[in-house]
Order: sequence, then structure tokens, then C-alpha cells
Amino acid sequence: MLKFFRKHARGWFMIAVIAIIIIVFVLYFGSSRGGQHTNAVAVIDKKIISEADFRNEHEKLLDMARLNLKEKLTPDMLKTMDLKTKAYDNLLNREIIIAKAGDLKIKVSDEELRNAIMAVPSLQTNGKFDERKYQQVLRYNRLSAEDFEALQRAEMTAQKIEAFVREGVKVSDQEIYDLYVLQNRKMNLHFLQIAGSDLKNKISPAPSELEDYLKKNGNLFRVADQKKIKYLFWSADSFSANISDEDIKGYYSSYKDKYKTKDGKPLPLADVQGDIIKELKKTRGMQTAYLEAKKARDEIYQEDNMDAYGRKNNLTVHASDFFPVNKPPQELAAVKNFNDALLNLQKGELSKVISSENGYYLVQVVDGKASYVPKLADIEAQVRQSYLENETKILAEKEAKALLERLKAGESFEKIASEKGLRMNETGLFQPGGTIPGIGQNENANEILMQLSAGKPYAEKPLFINNAYYILKLKEATAPDAKAFEAQKDMYKKIFTQLKQEEAMKTWLEGNKAAMIKEKRVRIKKKVEDL
Repeated sequence: MLKFFRKHARGWFMIAVIAIIIIVFVLYFGSSRGGQHTNAVAVIDKKIISEADFRNEHEKLLDMARLNLKEKLTPDMLKTMDLKTKAYDNLLNREIIIAKAGDLKIKVSDEELRNAIMAVPSLQTNGKFDERKYQQVLRYNRLSAEDFEALQRAEMTAQKIEAFVREGVKVSDQEIYDLYVLQNRKMNLHFLQIAGSDLKNKISPAPSELEDYLKKNGNLFRVADQKKIKYLFWSADSFSANISDEDIKGYYSSYKDKYKTKDGKPLPLADVQGDIIKELKKTRGMQTAYLEAKKARDEIYQEDNMDAYGRKNNLTVHASDFFPVNKPPQELAAVKNFNDALLNLQKGELSKVISSENGYYLVQVVDGKASYVPKLADIEAQVRQSYLENETKILAEKEAKALLERLKAGESFEKIASEKGLRMNETGLFQPGGTIPGIGQNENANEILMQLSAGKPYAEKPLFINNAYYILKLKEATAPDAKAFEAQKDMYKKIFTQLKQEEAMKTWLEGNKAAMIKEKRVRIKKKVEDL
């Protein structure tokens, strides 16, 4: 349990996590816009998850990201969000939960479903269910009433499963206190730095050593496969979409809570109509662009003539010179998974449809050059630099471990620092986290710091940060404020209970998914990187 505490014990990070949990759970079980059951991604108890389902789920997440972040949404943020993986996981998790609900005989009655739909705020006017708004939502999402009700039933079933899992989660007073201590104590450290750069003069590699290093680490110096390609691009912006007043009203009604002023007041439709039209045009433009790209691929695959297809359809066939597959041309560098799509394609072969933020690509390999490892004579300086960095790191680690063992055996911190000509540094009081003052950031730092105490002042092993090893010693730590704990105990209990419940839900999902795969109730047809 302490490991769990340490993992989540940085400041108010937990509160942010809770917010993310709520958003993710909504996305897990939110509505979808349906899809044709072709090109199966996975099959769960005979229920097919199709590529169309995946695309719709992905577009839904993109819609939400654009709606929430607007102009703040950047390509780098989209990469970090990894919405393709989220869409893929959402679909699988949703169907696994529905399947397990059936196993547990958890059902949603018709009366429960009807009452839940009638209670949705966005479907009400003056606190009462509004049939007109209901029909607008159906039209916007292109769903029949039966499909919508099936999705809502699935969501409510998921909520019952969540409640079932959460009921088994208990939190003790000791756990809450331990979490408070980890969140609120501060510490001051002494530390020694052993840098590999200080040991370079001890290493002078012979040519034979460099040759051997190159043979063992050839992949570090390998020149990547090179490709020469031609490609077509369908931009979402090139497809005009007719956006009706009903579409705009339906979208506004569905996402009204997102359109608010800074003080929380609803923005009128007239003020946000332009943004809504842009969102709808973007979404529908992407859908049309995909269909055009898919149609083109089917035809070009049969006829094997991209140039002829381009002329016939008034499309520009772009061409490139040779480039390494891990460094595509600048105009293609921001396309996610572009390298993976090309990596295994041979001369004359056609790629799958490749998605980007603004449209879809179709690529054909014109020619290729295989990867290779250059000879030592051509890259000796590069090999020497890598060899020295590797060897000095090994020496620095060996030296740091030896010094740490001497300190644990009782030798003085000051004596060893003086003997080795090392400066004894001090952090000053700080709250433990991923960053240590005067040292830097390491994802394992918080875990290591939480293990230090008066009886065990030294970290188990040296910490490697920014090409140097650090020996850490606890100098002092502040005691928690008992009165402050009592005042905040209920808040900490609530936060930790929610965290623990989310961990339980995640474990439940992963465990059942693994079991169902083993039982062949879940059959994965395509991985997310194949989509």
C-alpha cells in the first residue's frame, strides 16, 4: 500500500487525476454514433467492433478535444493525448463491461432506462422532458431512437458495474494518515554527484575496442531504410458540407454546457454559431475525405496506376526524393504513424489510408534502399563518442555504488566527499516529488525519497539524473501537523477513496479482459497501430 501512496503522493496531483478519471470514465461509456460492422477490429462474445466503430469513436474524442480546447489545441497536444489508443480502449472496455454484466445478470429495466433518459438535462425544457430536443439529438448523432436507447442502456449497465466494483473498496484511518504524511512532509538532503564526464580521462579506447563496440551496438549507428514515394492527399477543408439550422441547434443542444462565459453563464447560440459550424464542417469534411481516400485506394490497388487516378479525378500526385523512413519530408513529418505505415512497404506497394489532423494520405513506394550499418572508418568519431559516454557511465555507476556501500557501513559523508574531491551539496527543505532541487527530475525520484527516514537515511542505490549519479542522504524532515490533518481528514479520505476505487476499476477491467482473451471470448483482430 505504501508503494501506491508514493506513486500518487505529489502535491495536488491527485486532484487532477480525479478530474481526469471522471472525464475518462465518461469517454469509456459515452454514446457512439454507430458504424457498419465490417473490417472487424475485435470480436467480443460475437459482438463485432468494426473499423467504422473505431473511426466514429476517434472522431468523437477529436470533437470533444476541439470543443474543450478550441484554438489551444496543438498537434503536439494531440500526440500526447493519443486519442487513437483511447478510442480503441474505450470500445473494447465498453463491450467487456457489457459482457461481464451479462455474466453477473446485471440488467437495466425499461422503467429505469425511460426515467434516466427523461432526466437528462440537455433533453429538458424548464425541467421537463422535451421530445423536440430528443429528436434533435438523434438527428445530430444520426441515430434511431432504438440505437440511442441501446447506448444509454449500455452506459447505465456500466454504471451499475462500477458501483458493484466500488462497493468492495475500503479505506482505513491509517491509510489516510499515511497519505497525509507523504503529501505534506518536507525534507532536506545532502548529496554527492559522480559525473561520467569527470572520468573521461581514464578511458582511451583502441581501434579494436571501437570495432567490437560497433559490432555489438550496430543498431545505434544504423542508417534507416530509405524510400522514394508518391502520394495523394485529401484535405478535410476541400469538402464543403451543408450545415443546416437543425444541425447547428442539435449540436448546441448536445454540448450547451461547453459554451459558457468565464463566470459560468451560458453563451447564446448566436455567439457560438460560427464555432459550431466550423466544428461540424471539420468533422464532416474528415468523414468525406476518408471515404474518398478509401475509394481511391480500392481503385488504385486494382489498376496499379496512381498517376492515372490523379489525372482522372483532378488530384495532385505529390512526389519525393529518397528520405530515411524515420525522417520523412517536412510536409509529412507531423503525420502520426507515417513511419510505421511505410516501414514494411516494398517497391510498388500501396499504403493503407493514413490519417492526419486535417485529412488523409495514400502513399505508394516508388523505390527503396535497405538499411545498413556504416563501416567504422566512416563514423569513427560518432562511435568513439558513444563508446566514451557508455564507458564513463559504467565507471560512474561503479564508483557511486562503492561510495554508497562505504557510507552505509558507517563512514562519514564529509570524509568521503573530502577524500574524493567531491562537493557536499544540500537541497534545502522541499516537498518530495519527481524533481529534487539542485539535482533535477527523475520519474523514480518520489518513490526513492519516500523510503528515506531517520533510521534509514541513505537511498538504496544511486539516482541517475542528467548523465550523473547522485548519492542521497536525508539530513532532516519536518513532522506533520496533527491539527491540520484532523481539519483535512475528510477531504483526504474522499480523494484517496476515489483513487482507490479507480485503481480497483482499472484492475477489474484488465483482469476480466485477460481472462476473456484466454477463454477466447475476446478475439483481437487488429491492434491500434494497424488502424
